[in-house]
Amino acid sequence: MTENKYYLTKEGLEKIEKDYESLLELRKTKTTDDVPSIWHSEDVNPEYLSFQEDMNVLEARLTEYEDILKNVELISLPPKEKRTTVCLGATVTVDMGEEVDTFTIVGTLEADPSQKKISDASPLGKGLLGTKEGDFVKVTAFVANHDCKILKVRYV
Repeated sequence: MTENKYYLTKEGLEKIEKDYESLLELRKTKTTDDVPSIWHSEDVNPEYLSFQEDMNVLEARLTEYEDILKNVELISLPPKEKRTTVCLGATVTVDMGEEVDTFTIVGTLEADPSQKKISDASPLGKGLLGTKEGDFVKVTAFVANHDCKILKVRYV
């Protein structure tokens, strides 16, 4: 079985750790409070079935977070000589022909297009990785093709 690598910024890792701790606390609370009885007269108690379903979802989420935490790789600042190349963590200003836009390349768990954080696995993210300022790249996305010129690469 191959294990996934999860690329996260320091902030992203802190959020995952916080969410994981919250879920552990929720599990502890749910299992120490009054757990509904499995039987309600001669039938299975619907409250118990609902409780069990909630617990299954909670355990699955905890397992997912544990996998992430075991296989996380922090996105770090590249060496000085590579800071003109687009890598994970780069903020890239791109001329897309009709508009100029700025994106930050992050791992899939932190991608949020509304905040201009794009995944390294997205068509645009894949197309930008490894490019440098002044490079031209053709990005094929689901809806359209873009001819992009890399205007600026920076790391914060």
